[in-house]
Order: sequence, then structure tokens, then C-alpha cells
Amino acid sequence: MSLGRTPTGSLFDPLAAAYAAARPSYPDQVFTDIERIAGRSLAGADVLEVGAGTGIATRLLLDRGARVVPVEPGPGMLAKLRERTPGLPVLRADGEALPFRSGVADLVCYAQSWHWVDVLIAAAEAARVLRPGGALAVWWNDVDAADLRWWQRQQERLELMSPGYRREYRSRPFADELRWTGHFSEVVTLTGRWQRRIGIDDYLTWQRSKSYVAAIGDRLDDFLDAERRTVLRAFPDGVVVEPFRTLLVIARVPPG
Repeated sequence: MSLGRTPTGSLFDPLAAAYAAARPSYPDQVFTDIERIAGRSLAGADVLEVGAGTGIATRLLLDRGARVVPVEPGPGMLAKLRERTPGLPVLRADGEALPFRSGVADLVCYAQSWHWVDVLIAAAEAARVLRPGGALAVWWNDVDAADLRWWQRQQERLELMSPGYRREYRSRPFADELRWTGHFSEVVTLTGRWQRRIGIDDYLTWQRSKSYVAAIGDRLDDFLDAERRTVLRAFPDGVVVEPFRTLLVIARVPPG
């Protein structure tokens, strides 16, 4: 069973409403870069989006004209995706056992979800379902606030209250891991920075959507109360200016 998956679905299923309400979107540049590195337009491309969640990236890919099949293990997350994107065929599965024939996709995407998989298994599955010259694209939004006191206080609080949490938990050589699998002829890493403005109540909902925040358990309200006080000291008008760094890794299979 892949990391993040439970016997009945996904550990994010209980968080689906908060996830749909307040998770950040992705910059247009992500999709422009995917097209540039993959060497083709997303318009008309056959895309498998794995770990699709509530469909944040799904809708952005559809807006670009892609033919998207979302793949997601969590029924609660899929229910939110269907609410927002009615009529779109979806599959309940995960990236370690993709229920597709070989060579059916131009692009396999993981938005905010690749860190949950076994890389060796999921990379082999992605390479199998890709057409010659196709690409695997994985990306994340990470809060880019290491030098800001309000964020440092948050991380200290999480490391104290959330079992096993460490702020560097996604600091991994993702590109090297893909190179080491031997499935890809080219691996490219791109980064970009952006920010959003979000009201304090929505900001706290965004915190609730995170698995490591939910893991706080009985002290969750204490954590959120402390967050509200800390964030309001930094943003007295109640509007949080939240900086992000987006990391995009694109790996292409040989052209055939």
C-alpha cells in the first residue's frame, strides 16, 4: 500500500472539504514550462493526473485543452473533484498500480503528491504508460518563508505538537531519484516564486487541510488558536501575504 493510502482510501479524505476550500492553486508558468520541456502543447494531450485530490490541477490542465483522466485513491477527495468538475471520468487508484495499458499517455502528472509514492515503483509505472518521448511532471507549492518569524513560530509549534513532523520533510533530491531509476533520458528541474493574499479564516482552513496538522489530534484547536495569534501579529489587517516557491521536475522517456 502506498504512503498516504488507507484501507478505505486516503488519509486526506477527512480533510477533503478544507482541501477544496483553501489549498493554493498553481502558477500558469508551471504549465507553460511543461509544454516547453515536453516539446508539445497540452491542448489535445492525453494526460493521466495521479493523486488528483479535489481537482485543483485537473481544472488547470483542462483549461489548457488537455484530455485529462484524474487518478486518486480517496473517495472523499474524488467526491469533491466530481462536485467541481461534473461529468469528467475519474479512476480510483494510485500511482503504484496504474490501471492503464502501456503507451497510452503523453503526460503523467503529480501535483503535490509525488512525495507519497515509492519512487521506484511509481516511476516504472509512469514510464510504462507513457508513449515514446512522453513526460512525467511532478510539482509542489512550498511556503517560501524560512526567514519570516511568523512562519518560524509555526514550524516550531508543528515540530513540538505533530508526531514526527520536521520542516525539511520534503527536502529530497527528487530529480536525482528519477535519474537513478534509469527510465528517463532527460530530467529537468525548474523553480519559480509567487505569492497569494488570503484571509485569516481561510488561512486556518488551509492549515486544517494538511495531514501533519490533522495529526496533532486533540490539541488541534490549541494549535489553530496559537496560529491565529501569531499570524495576526504579523498581519494585523487579517490578510496573510503567503509566499510560495514552486518546484517542478520533468522527466522524459526516450523518444523510441
